[in-house]
Amino acid sequence: MTMARPLPILLLLGLAVTLCQANLTDECLWCMCYVSSNGCKMPEPVCQNNGWGEVCGPWAMSKPYWMDGGNQNGDFYACAEDWSCNESTVRSYLARYVTSPYATCQYYARTHVGGPNGASQEYTLDYWYQVKDCLDYGIYTPPPTTD
Repeated sequence: MTMARPLPILLLLGLAVTLCQANLTDECLWCMCYVSSNGCKMPEPVCQNNGWGEVCGPWAMSKPYWMDGGNQNGDFYACAEDWSCNESTVRSYLARYVTSPYATCQYYARTHVGGPNGASQEYTLDYWYQVKDCLDYGIYTPPPTTD
């Protein structure tokens, strides 16, 4: 009697989970940037105190957010000044915390602004409504490319 090998089954399950994960659209990401920095602009100065702590860059990321997003570029302040590092951090952060295959832009936006449990927090609704308006009216500005 031969035992079935569990490895191929586990690989198939992992592939299925990966394929079923929701995608963060560029438009959603751009609208989060638009709302976070009043037009998807690099803030001047790059880091500002928003009343509860320091946030930096066009997506208004905090140092703990940056750390959860993978410590991109190895230096928080260098990353905050770099468009592609900001975007990479946000994408990594959201990939880490948004795992539902049915996630919508609302879920992504509320997680972005409210943390891992932000999608269920009432205080994140105002941010979501601003992102939704941006999407509905097409008022986003794509971030500059660094090519």
